[in-house]
Amino acid sequence: MPGRQTVLIIENDQPTSRLYERVLQAEYEVVLATLDDDVLSLIKASHVDAVVLEPGSMEGQGWSLLSDLKNSPDLRAVPVVLCTVQDERRRGQELGSAAYLVKPVLPTTLLATLRRLTFHISGPA
Repeated sequence: MPGRQTVLIIENDQPTSRLYERVLQAEYEVVLATLDDDVLSLIKASHVDAVVLEPGSMEGQGWSLLSDLKNSPDLRAVPVVLCTVQDERRRGQELGSAAYLVKPVLPTTLLATLRRLTFHISGPA
């Protein structure tokens, strides 16, 4: 659907990523990825408006990705929502996450968080 914002979900647990996708696709274009993918290129190519990231996957590679995103002049404005089993809120804030949700995350909570963050990107309807 033209005009819809795009959310990239980076989650290596497929059932979790599919659950998030089902709920978010009602309002967003959803792109799924894992930390095995070239995520930075994907974000640029897909014109992503927000990222949902599990930073603890793949031996902490997600933390490095968050750092790379926030250090990239082209991508630092993209809000990143961390959804993780790790309670490392301070680390997430220091690295620049826009929101930090501790799993299990209700999909409706994730949707509400993204609505709040992407409202500022698109402006009021």
